[in-house]
Amino acid sequence: MFLSKVPILSLLLLLPPGLADIVLHDQCWHEHVLRSVNIFSSHDRHIEYAAFVQLSISSQEKETHAPWSYPPTCTDILPSLNDRLCVYTSTTFSNGRGISLFTTPSLATQFASLPGFADPSALAKQHVNKFTNTWRATSIPNKGIGMLATKPLQFKDRVTSYTPAFLAYLEGDLSTMEREKWWRIAIEQLPDNIKNDFLSLTYVFGDERVRVQDIVKANTFQVEVGGVNHLAVFPETSRLNHACNPNAQYVIDTDLLSHTVHVTRPIAEGEEITIAYTSPLDLTPQRQAHLQSGFHFTCTCPRCTSSTTDPTLARIQTLQSHLNDWSATSLGSPALAEELLQLHRDEGLEGFMDVAYGFAALAYSAVGDEARAVEFAERAREALLMKDGRWSGNLRIWEEMVGDVGGHWSWRRRL
Repeated sequence: MFLSKVPILSLLLLLPPGLADIVLHDQCWHEHVLRSVNIFSSHDRHIEYAAFVQLSISSQEKETHAPWSYPPTCTDILPSLNDRLCVYTSTTFSNGRGISLFTTPSLATQFASLPGFADPSALAKQHVNKFTNTWRATSIPNKGIGMLATKPLQFKDRVTSYTPAFLAYLEGDLSTMEREKWWRIAIEQLPDNIKNDFLSLTYVFGDERVRVQDIVKANTFQVEVGGVNHLAVFPETSRLNHACNPNAQYVIDTDLLSHTVHVTRPIAEGEEITIAYTSPLDLTPQRQAHLQSGFHFTCTCPRCTSSTTDPTLARIQTLQSHLNDWSATSLGSPALAEELLQLHRDEGLEGFMDVAYGFAALAYSAVGDEARAVEFAERAREALLMKDGRWSGNLRIWEEMVGDVGGHWSWRRRL
């Protein structure tokens, strides 16, 4: 599949009453985004084929470089980093699934200290890298390989949860073929099963000379470790195709290095399971431009071919503006919040309703309806956990409201 997402903007910024007007910004995108990456470096005069290498390692060397299964191989010092980038592979990670990194020595140490590495049981306890029997990958006309549901699925059902095969520091120092050489070493050192799964993924350009980079371009997410962005490829979840009205949502756990997909509305047996590669809250021309420029396809989903999608998005913005107005003349009300929620459902945006639920929680709190305010605060929290994870700074906003709605700044503010 082809994956890309725009960087996240501030999702929620609630300022204490008395200091400024209360502002609830609309959602933009994930904290952990997909990336579009360049394949060819501008300074490459010509490109030669990079061959896959055959490697062997003695048991003594493996013990010397624990937790890594091979001696790290490194570049020279790179100017922009003032450091080397090295290939680190663990063939024993997650009970032999394996993982390869291309990162700095200090960051490799940080990776190795994460619970997913340091505690062999951490991934198993969360059922990561376990097949859920909810999907199968198959060829879909005009869409390549996609993922179909093998049984009826309901809201919050888990579809997949996997760790990446490969993570790479995002740099601009290496030439195309230098990068390909190092990345190929990382892939070749993986256990055969996951290496073959990686190499079977979708291409963008189909150029065998840069096969690994081509696969990464088409299938990469962004994972931040040690404050540094890394490109990450999860072979199983790379089978999910795009829709601007997706029926599933994903979240990345940077402690476990896991990518987990949940259902956001009922899915029938045999129906395709989809996620969004670009923000579905962007206008149609923006979505199309992003998908075309980065991934060379034109989306023909119902929202992209509808004449009503962009006016609906404009109405969503208007409703949010009213609900965000806390002046004495504000039009914000539970009725407008309910309309906002329904417009999201009509557009198939169930996986992107955390902000809409948040507005509803505030609207009902503002008129003194405790039960409904708590209900929607809980839904906002639930939606955030499925999209941005427990690290989201916005999570505490809704947890505080659930814990004490009567003490919240919005309580009975519009009476």
